[in-house]
Amino acid sequence: MLKTVIRLLLVAILAVAAWLLLRQDGAGWRWLVNGGWHTTARVGALTPEEQRWARVAWRYFENNTQPHNGLVNGSDKRPVVSVWQLGDTLIALTAARQLGLVDDVTFDQRITRLLGTLNRLMLTSDSLPNLLYNTQSGAMIDYSNKPRVLGWSSREIARLMVGLRLVAAWHPEYAEYLERIPLRWNFCRIVDKQGQLFAGQMQQNQQMITRPEGRLGDSEYSAAGFGEWGFANQLSLAPPAQPVIIYNLSLDVDARDPRTTWTPSAITTLPSVLSGMEYGWELPGASRDTVRTLRHRASDVYRVQEMRWQQDKVLTARSDFNLAEAPWHVNDTIFANGYAWNTLGDDGKYYPRLAQVSTRAVFGLWVLWDTPFTDALMKMTRLQQDRERGWYEGRVESTGDYNRAITLSTNAMVLEALFYKANYGPLLGEQTPRRPGYFARQIADPFSPALQRCLPDPVPVAAR
Repeated sequence: MLKTVIRLLLVAILAVAAWLLLRQDGAGWRWLVNGGWHTTARVGALTPEEQRWARVAWRYFENNTQPHNGLVNGSDKRPVVSVWQLGDTLIALTAARQLGLVDDVTFDQRITRLLGTLNRLMLTSDSLPNLLYNTQSGAMIDYSNKPRVLGWSSREIARLMVGLRLVAAWHPEYAEYLERIPLRWNFCRIVDKQGQLFAGQMQQNQQMITRPEGRLGDSEYSAAGFGEWGFANQLSLAPPAQPVIIYNLSLDVDARDPRTTWTPSAITTLPSVLSGMEYGWELPGASRDTVRTLRHRASDVYRVQEMRWQQDKVLTARSDFNLAEAPWHVNDTIFANGYAWNTLGDDGKYYPRLAQVSTRAVFGLWVLWDTPFTDALMKMTRLQQDRERGWYEGRVESTGDYNRAITLSTNAMVLEALFYKANYGPLLGEQTPRRPGYFARQIADPFSPALQRCLPDPVPVAAR
């Protein structure tokens, strides 16, 4: 009897292996190599409903793309875009191609216009991208859409660097032109030899002051962006942490003084979710111990929001989000400034009435954790959309009202999450090829003028 059971199990295993290897679309093999046999994530071909979700998200990009330069408005019909959203745009466009929302010709036209714009983009006096740009003119602007140099951010630039690498990985025919973009930048003030990242802020006297930038979560994700291009990132991969207790669960929060990092010490969802969708938490340059820590922290970020739903019956998916009125941008956290479930405006004030179930956070949690909790989140979220304009930012916790602001980043997150699902795992995982190209050749050339801009040391051929 036992031998019969063993034989049947072996037959079943062989049948599964055959399915994995013989599927013509390669999906079964991707499921295996991306860790599908042990993942908690939702992976597989999109359902008809999920395909509709993707089309709604892509509608935002169709409505808000500037036809002459390829830039996309950061919020619906408002011609302002951040550097972070430039990275979102590249990832959303790649997702749209892989999900069949655009064909090769449309993809080529869109990426060509965007690459040309990014290779001509106006830069600050430090030869780094400004925080904000006008999408119609390409001019550097401030938050009121007036011409001005605000400064630069390693966090924002890191997102753009991830976007450039992701397009090159999936569409290597464009890699040379993608890799020319960061060769225009000067990295001397934004990252040091130990991997500490910095931000620059323009003062009224037109002097740019710099300070270390990053907090736990954001710091590691930013380190990934710089690590993708060969920069030292060890210091940013391991920021100092201290524990906080929520529902008897110990979570790590940044131990640094917020006055030195320019941001509150906070725990939010997006850094963990993006690191999971793009890398499976195996960030470039991270040791095995660091990877285990990142996975544990991501699990805690998920679990504490699930526990709030289970114990307090409050659907919870925390992320930053935009509003159509003051304070305009809100950082909705799991923990910040000494308090759990703290909701902070960019003006530093506390706005508990604005706390919401974020569409961005829902899609990230839903695709990485296939559980009754994320099922409940998506059941409440799946209709908060305008089919002709895109997905709303979220639903207000206290009233159930929609936050009807519609933004590039939220619609990009919907596309990225569905891309992850259809790809059966991480978008920049170990199985995604990285081919040495134009950038590597430039930093290997001892006579290249680009070396005066503090580019990373050449990587030995054997290490690539």
